[in-house]
Amino acid sequence: MKYIKFIVLAYYCAISPIAAASPALSASAKDAPYQGCVAVAKQEYDAAKKQRLLNTRFNRYVRTGRVGQRYYWYCRS
Repeated sequence: MKYIKFIVLAYYCAISPIAAASPALSASAKDAPYQGCVAVAKQEYDAAKKQRLLNTRFNRYVRTGRVGQRYYWYCRS
């Protein structure tokens, strides 16, 4: 029984710093990656990707964030 309590305690000690840092990591994803970028919908990003317009000479579409929390941006060069 003591062994199980030790494992649970070790798990929480290892996970709690990661969980505390997660909001700080995701907050930076909400900020625009470059100056002059505008947030766009996922559908607009997917349409540009389908038409192969993610990176052109005049503009760029950028995806930031983690797998569960994606943010899409339209940036003018």
